[in-house]
Order: sequence, then C-alpha cells, then structure tokens
Amino acid sequence: MLRVLCAAALAALLAACAAIGASPRGERAPIDHVVVLFMENRSFDHLFGIYPGADGLANYKGKQTDKNGVAYATLPQPLGRDGKPDPRFPTDLPNAPFPMLRFVQPFDLTNNPVHRFYHMQRQYGAGADGVPMGTWVAEGASGGITLGHYDRAASPVQWRLADEFVLLDRYFQSIHGGSFANHYFLVTAAVANVGDDPDHRAVAGPDGSIVKDGEVSPDGFIVNNLDPPYPPQRLKTVVKQPFTQPTIGDRLDAKGVSWRWYAGGWSAGKDAVAAGLMPHHNPLQYVKRVMETPAGRAHIADAADFPAALRDGTLPAVAFVKPHAPRNAHPAYSTVGAGDRWIGETVTAIMASRHWPRTAVVITYDEGGGWFDHVRPPAVDRFGLGTRVPALIVSPYARRGVIAHGQYDHASVLKLIEWRWDLAPLTARDRDAAAFLEAFDFAQPPRPPITLP
Repeated sequence: MLRVLCAAALAALLAACAAIGASPRGERAPIDHVVVLFMENRSFDHLFGIYPGADGLANYKGKQTDKNGVAYATLPQPLGRDGKPDPRFPTDLPNAPFPMLRFVQPFDLTNNPVHRFYHMQRQYGAGADGVPMGTWVAEGASGGITLGHYDRAASPVQWRLADEFVLLDRYFQSIHGGSFANHYFLVTAAVANVGDDPDHRAVAGPDGSIVKDGEVSPDGFIVNNLDPPYPPQRLKTVVKQPFTQPTIGDRLDAKGVSWRWYAGGWSAGKDAVAAGLMPHHNPLQYVKRVMETPAGRAHIADAADFPAALRDGTLPAVAFVKPHAPRNAHPAYSTVGAGDRWIGETVTAIMASRHWPRTAVVITYDEGGGWFDHVRPPAVDRFGLGTRVPALIVSPYARRGVIAHGQYDHASVLKLIEWRWDLAPLTARDRDAAAFLEAFDFAQPPRPPITLP
C-alpha cells in the first residue's frame, strides 16, 4: 500500500510539473503577439463534421422534424440565394446531413441561412425522436441546405492546420444569433443595450415568448444587427447613440500594450462598404472613446495593411483581423473556398514574418450562420452560448495534431489576452471563461513554419 501511495504521489507531482511547464504565468509565456482571424458564418459540423477524431456528425443520430412534430420523409428542397428551389440539389435528399461537394464546389455561392437570435434558439429543439437540434430545418428559411457539410477538399488549409496544430471541437459562438452581437462581445464580453430607445424591438407575448421578431430584445439588448452610429454605414437601421462600455482595448491601453482592429475596406473612407467593409462587423465603430478621438481611431486599420505590419515589424501585440467581405467566407457573397484561401495566405505571411517565433494565432468564426451543428450549446446566461463554430490555435508552441475538447467561446480569446498581459476581466463572462491553454506546450522548442496548400 505504501508503494502504491508513493507511486500515486510521484505521478501527481510529475503531472503538476508538466502542467506548470505547459502553462506558465502569462507574463512569462513566450508569446508577444496574439492574432485573431475572425471569419464569418460557418458551424463546426459544416466545416469539420467529418474530421477524424472530432466530435462530429457521426455522433448525430436524430432526424429533422417539421413544425407539426413529424419527421421529414426527405429534406425540404434546398433553396438558393433567390429564395427559390436550388436546381443544383435534388428534391429527395435523405433526412440526414449530406456532403455539399456532391452538388456545389468550394467557390460556388450558396444560400445564406437564417441566423437570428430567436430563430437560432428554436432550432435547438428536439425532433420527433427526442434528439436535440431536430428542429433546425423547420425553424430555418433555406430548406434542407442547412444540413450540408464540407470536407478536406473544400477547406484544405484549415484541415492541414488541424493536422499540424490544435483544433478546438467545443468552441461556441458567445451569443445566439448573428454577427453584430458576437463581434461586439469579442471586444467587450457584453451585449450592447440601447437603453430606452423604443425602435426595432421584438415584442413578447403574455407568456414571455416572442410574437414579433426585432433587432433588439424587449428590454433593449441588441440581439440582431443594427449599423453603427458613426459612418460608414450600410443598413438603414442604425444605433442612435454610441456605447461607452469598457473594451479589451481600454484594458490594453491602460497597460501600454499595443493593439489594433484590421477591418477589410476601412481605408476607403466613405466608399468603405463598396470596398468590402461590413460596418456591423467592426465593433469599434460603435464605441465613443474610439471613434471620437484621433488616438482612438488610430486603433482601426484596413485588413490590407496587416501584411505590411508583418513585414515592417509594426505588428501590435494584439491584432484582430477581419477580411474584406468577398473573402470572409460569409454565404451568399463569399464562399468556403475564398475564406480558406485567405486564411492560408494570411497564416503563411505570419509564419514568414519575424514575429512567428513568439506568436499565437486564433482562427475562428463569429457565428454558425444558420448551418447545422449537432451539439446543443451549453447555457451560461440568457444570451448564450450559441452554435458551435470552428476554432484553430496555430503557434510555434501549439501542441501537434491535437483535438482539444475543453469548452470555449469568444470570451476565451479575451481570457487568453488577459492571462498573457495580466489584465482585469471586463465582465463575468470573460472572468469565468477558460483560455484554451490546453492547446499549448510552452516547454517544447518552438516549431518552425509549415507549408500550406
């Protein structure tokens, strides 16, 4: 018994030492740069559902159910971008996830499935067989196309990065629904509130259920998309007053740590939207302290400027990079292939730069875009978590070919930055989040760059 106890104690001591080596104090970590590549509107199962070893579509045993609770005999006809049946897809798809590449190619445009706050939560419901996520098609607006998934041939860069670095298969969007709320959360760990502004609100019935959809919850939280109060703007629905919530930029400024948001199209000024800027994808356009001072606006640059920062040594310690609209992977106006190619070009440039030996790259998607995912999101508060999305950790200190199974969301990106530079959390959400440190082994020698497809 004594030998058993001693062996157990020794094993525990060795494990503790290994953990210390893998996760030192943040300021001692060999990471000087955190780069976040923030893509658009793809779920985990949609891109990685058949990746070997991941929690993927093989674990989904359910059937999609119509609004009367009856399982579909075959999936409803997939719809195209015009809302009409898409002739590229058959009319008798089995009631199950299906491979997209049988019918469309990686650079082919597709429908943009609904991905609104209240719709998305209804999609999590159980089908007739009791399996969660069974009302995905019925609560969508694109027919059966939402159950389509891609494979390595569509995303060769991201699959190669998963082979060589770390794939997170339990990373969720932070807020149910679409883009703005998740972009804003990425810099504030919060949901924006318009106060007593009565416009654009959803309407709740006596039992609290939503009887009329809106961009804003009945109590004033922006849960769908409103454009910023500062130009350039695209939507007719805009926020009337800028926000003053603290951002991760405020925390970094207070510590003298450099940072920048690289927004595709930003340098085109009043023509930025035509140049590829989506204003509701730029959360800093909603922030008073950023937009109303020269020093604040200096924290926004064009995504086209990011490669130059890598080359000339001006890369900030924290960089958020949002590609121009045609390359951000958003359905309807971008593609899986375009997004994957941009990721490949950008990661290759990072690896070729002087900064690579001390950089951590986080590649993820703002939200699932209405594409099916079989994992029911855990509830952390009334706003999320939402759909599971792809996430990759690429770094000289990333573990090799690992699928990490810890629970993460966009708050985890903030937590990693806060851990590295010893910053106070912004809200309870980033305070309680995990920082995916399981993805790193800081005791290993830094890995050299790899060649991407």
